[in-house]
Amino acid sequence: MEGEAVLAERTLAGVRARMDALDELDTAEHVAVFETVHRELSEVLSALDPPRG
Repeated sequence: MEGEAVLAERTLAGVRARMDALDELDTAEHVAVFETVHRELSEVLSALDPPRG
């Protein structure tokens, strides 16, 4: 569980940094950032909560 918390916190910190940096980018570049963040969050959530079956 501790490793999962570290992964979640590290991911969240990276996402926050990217969101904070959006002001420095042209609006047209925001979509690429959002897509990357969405992919990373989806991957982390999948790792933290694998399918049961």
